[in-house]
Amino acid sequence: MSQHNGTDGGSTQPYPQPGGRTASALAPYAPRSGTAARHAGHGDIAGHGDITGHGDITGHGDITGRGDIIMLVEAFYRRAFRDELIGPVFTEVVQLDLPRHLPIMADFWQTVLFKVGLYRRNALAVHLAIAAKSPLDAASFNRWLQLWTATVDELFAGEKAELAKVQAHQIAGSLHRRVNGRPAGALHTIGMRQPEAGRRPGS
Repeated sequence: MSQHNGTDGGSTQPYPQPGGRTASALAPYAPRSGTAARHAGHGDIAGHGDITGHGDITGHGDITGRGDIIMLVEAFYRRAFRDELIGPVFTEVVQLDLPRHLPIMADFWQTVLFKVGLYRRNALAVHLAIAAKSPLDAASFNRWLQLWTATVDELFAGEKAELAKVQAHQIAGSLHRRVNGRPAGALHTIGMRQPEAGRRPGS
């Protein structure tokens, strides 16, 4: 499995994690630098054409709100559904209904990135239920991270885009430890600050 190293030929230190930790047995995240790194290190997942289903959407600005998050999440799942390793988890084990699931995941990532308090479900319980049907090992989580990082890099660049990748590694590391019966360690807690009345940040 190829790993995204986020470099243009030189070495890059992993993006700092709380307490100096990386994501359990998962591959550590290293931020990319330069335009050539957008597809570098993604191996066979780069160059698959339109990943959004909405034509050639480019520009590589930062993630600015819910519309961008929906585009990102939808593009990720289109890619994940076709993946030989984790695709069957979504299509056969979970039998994911993407139109129904998309707003839930948009709430999740909008909460992670913009602290709006929209996501109120138990992500751990969801993954424990999946793991009871089909083991979720390090290879599966690493592939999820590889696809997520590649999708973010192909669509966005900026502070929130980097945060989306860093938080994904933290969350995946904690979930991987918990579903395999180990302490969460540096468990990421999603901020639940309520949006101001009449205002929906990141929307």
